[in-house]
Amino acid sequence: MDSLEKSMLFIPNRLFVFEKEMYVSFNIAVIPTDMDVTSMTLFVPLPAGSTEISLQLHEITTAWDEQYIRNVCPAYILNKNEGRLSSETNEGRFDLNNYIQAWRFDSLENHGVFLQLHSLGHLSFSEETPPYLLVITV
Repeated sequence: MDSLEKSMLFIPNRLFVFEKEMYVSFNIAVIPTDMDVTSMTLFVPLPAGSTEISLQLHEITTAWDEQYIRNVCPAYILNKNEGRLSSETNEGRFDLNNYIQAWRFDSLENHGVFLQLHSLGHLSFSEETPPYLLVITV
Protein backbone atom coordinates (compact mmCIF):
# COMPACT_ATOMS: atom_id res chain seq x y z
CA MET A 1 0.00 0.00 0.00
CA ASP A 2 1.25 3.48 -0.85
CA SER A 3 2.03 5.86 1.98
CA LEU A 4 -0.30 8.82 2.22
CA GLU A 5 2.34 10.84 4.03
CA LYS A 6 2.96 14.30 2.54
CA SER A 7 5.63 16.87 3.28
CA MET A 8 4.82 20.58 3.24
CA LEU A 9 7.35 23.41 3.40
CA PHE A 10 6.27 26.74 4.84
CA ILE A 11 8.15 30.01 4.55
CA PRO A 12 7.65 32.69 7.21
CA ASN A 13 4.59 34.91 6.99
CA ARG A 14 6.37 37.34 9.35
CA LEU A 15 10.10 37.67 9.90
CA PHE A 16 12.29 40.16 11.70
CA VAL A 17 16.04 39.68 12.06
CA PHE A 18 18.41 41.83 14.09
CA GLU A 19 21.92 40.49 14.59
CA LYS A 20 21.62 37.48 16.94
CA GLU A 21 17.83 37.68 17.33
CA MET A 22 15.06 36.48 15.06
CA TYR A 23 11.29 36.76 15.38
CA VAL A 24 9.37 34.48 13.01
CA SER A 25 5.87 33.11 12.52
CA PHE A 26 4.26 30.68 10.09
CA ASN A 27 0.65 30.27 8.99
CA ILE A 28 -0.22 26.57 9.04
CA ALA A 29 -3.96 27.19 9.37
CA VAL A 30 -4.14 26.63 5.59
CA ILE A 31 -3.58 22.88 6.00
CA PRO A 32 -6.87 21.15 5.13
CA THR A 33 -8.77 20.03 8.22
CA ASP A 34 -9.14 16.48 6.91
CA MET A 35 -5.35 16.01 7.12
CA ASP A 36 -3.54 14.97 10.29
CA VAL A 37 -0.25 16.68 11.08
CA THR A 38 2.20 14.07 12.38
CA SER A 39 5.26 16.28 12.86
CA MET A 40 6.45 19.86 12.57
CA THR A 41 10.12 20.82 12.47
CA LEU A 42 11.69 24.27 12.23
CA PHE A 43 14.95 24.52 10.28
CA VAL A 44 17.17 27.55 10.89
CA PRO A 45 20.08 28.19 8.50
CA LEU A 46 23.18 29.10 10.48
CA PRO A 47 25.70 31.80 9.56
CA ALA A 48 28.74 30.71 7.57
CA GLY A 49 31.66 29.84 9.81
CA SER A 50 29.45 28.71 12.69
CA THR A 51 31.38 26.46 15.05
CA GLU A 52 30.96 27.19 18.75
CA ILE A 53 27.31 28.22 18.77
CA SER A 54 23.98 27.38 20.35
CA LEU A 55 20.41 28.25 19.41
CA GLN A 56 17.53 28.89 21.77
CA LEU A 57 13.85 29.09 20.89
CA HIS A 58 11.13 30.81 22.93
CA GLU A 59 7.39 30.95 22.21
CA ILE A 60 6.12 34.48 21.51
CA THR A 61 3.00 35.19 23.56
CA THR A 62 1.83 38.57 22.22
CA ALA A 63 1.09 40.08 18.83
CA TRP A 64 3.92 41.81 17.00
CA ASP A 65 4.60 43.68 13.78
CA GLU A 66 7.86 43.72 11.84
CA GLN A 67 7.64 47.50 11.31
CA TYR A 68 7.42 48.35 15.01
CA ILE A 69 9.43 45.60 16.65
CA ARG A 70 12.46 47.79 17.38
CA ASN A 71 10.24 50.01 19.53
CA VAL A 72 7.96 47.36 21.04
CA CYS A 73 9.38 43.87 21.49
CA PRO A 74 6.78 41.15 21.95
CA ALA A 75 6.62 39.14 25.16
CA TYR A 76 7.87 35.58 25.07
CA ILE A 77 8.00 32.60 27.40
CA LEU A 78 11.30 32.30 29.23
CA ASN A 79 11.31 28.50 28.98
CA LYS A 80 13.77 27.74 26.27
CA ASN A 81 14.10 24.96 23.77
CA GLU A 82 17.65 24.17 22.69
CA GLY A 83 18.06 23.44 19.00
CA ARG A 84 19.92 20.50 17.53
CA LEU A 85 22.75 21.63 15.30
CA SER A 86 23.89 19.87 12.14
CA SER A 87 27.37 20.64 10.86
CA GLU A 88 26.60 18.73 7.65
CA THR A 89 23.75 21.03 6.60
CA ASN A 90 24.81 24.04 8.70
CA GLU A 91 21.30 24.29 10.19
CA GLY A 92 19.68 24.30 13.57
CA ARG A 93 16.57 22.18 14.02
CA PHE A 94 13.69 22.40 16.50
CA ASP A 95 10.88 19.92 17.08
CA LEU A 96 7.71 22.07 17.21
CA ASN A 97 5.17 19.27 17.68
CA ASN A 98 3.91 20.99 20.85
CA TYR A 99 2.64 23.90 18.72
CA ILE A 100 0.71 21.90 16.09
CA GLN A 101 -2.78 22.22 17.61
CA ALA A 102 -2.53 25.86 18.66
CA TRP A 103 -0.90 27.09 15.46
CA ARG A 104 -3.29 25.18 13.27
CA PHE A 105 -6.64 25.65 14.96
CA ASP A 106 -6.18 28.82 17.05
CA SER A 107 -4.34 31.09 14.65
CA LEU A 108 -5.10 34.19 16.73
CA GLU A 109 -2.83 32.73 19.41
CA ASN A 110 -0.08 31.84 16.93
CA HIS A 111 2.47 34.60 17.41
CA GLY A 112 5.45 32.50 16.36
CA VAL A 113 8.80 32.04 18.02
CA PHE A 114 11.79 34.10 19.09
CA LEU A 115 15.23 32.65 18.29
CA GLN A 116 18.52 33.63 19.91
CA LEU A 117 21.92 32.81 18.47
CA HIS A 118 24.66 32.45 21.09
CA SER A 119 28.17 32.52 19.67
CA LEU A 120 31.58 33.96 20.14
CA GLY A 121 32.45 36.66 17.67
CA HIS A 122 30.24 38.59 15.31
CA LEU A 123 28.06 35.88 13.77
CA SER A 124 24.45 36.88 13.21
CA PHE A 125 21.26 35.73 11.50
CA SER A 126 20.48 36.87 7.96
CA GLU A 127 17.15 37.73 6.32
CA GLU A 128 18.57 36.35 3.06
CA THR A 129 18.49 32.84 4.53
CA PRO A 130 15.19 32.65 6.42
CA PRO A 131 14.08 29.67 8.47
CA TYR A 132 11.51 27.27 7.08
CA LEU A 133 8.99 24.88 8.57
CA LEU A 134 8.67 21.25 7.48
CA VAL A 135 5.23 19.81 8.23
CA ILE A 136 4.48 16.11 7.71
CA THR A 137 0.82 15.17 7.20
CA VAL A 138 -1.26 12.09 6.40
